[in-house]
Amino acid sequence: MKNLDFLRLQDFDKLVFPDDFSDLSLDSPALSFVSDFKSHHPSLLTPSVSALDAAQVMRAGHLSAVLVLDSEGVFTGLLTSEDISYQRVMQCVAAGVARQELTVGDLMRPRSELKMLSYQQVEKSTIREVLEAMRRSGQRECLVVDLHNHHVRGLISASEVGTRLHAEINIDTAPSFAELLRTMTPVH
Repeated sequence: MKNLDFLRLQDFDKLVFPDDFSDLSLDSPALSFVSDFKSHHPSLLTPSVSALDAAQVMRAGHLSAVLVLDSEGVFTGLLTSEDISYQRVMQCVAAGVARQELTVGDLMRPRSELKMLSYQQVEKSTIREVLEAMRRSGQRECLVVDLHNHHVRGLISASEVGTRLHAEINIDTAPSFAELLRTMTPVH
């Protein structure tokens, strides 16, 4: 039998994460950036959780997005850090909803409004191509769905891609028609 010697942890020994060892770039396969639910459990909340508690959970877990499941475990929406931002909460308060009464269900993006890419498309793409598609459609987060099995397979978050690439990824949401009209100058 081999005799193993235990050592003391030194002050300069640091904790490492998978990202510390990656050599990812914009030309890396997009699947390298998918939070794949086949191998990682997604972060979950229910619609009844208070917005204040959800914000605390997301900050503490460094989460940019969480899936929302109803009481029967059915996927009903997505809550992002943008959805629960101070500005968004204050808009709801200004509309007459008490801050303490706001819930995940009030702020989440319902399933019917979410956009997705097929797993089959993503597995043949680079992250640059996926980010460009997200930029064109104003999507900061993108679900990845296996169309053959009808499984919500994963999520790509532009902010998480930026973190992993040590780069700033800017994706502005697509402007509404009213916003486009406000920016246009009248023609005489």
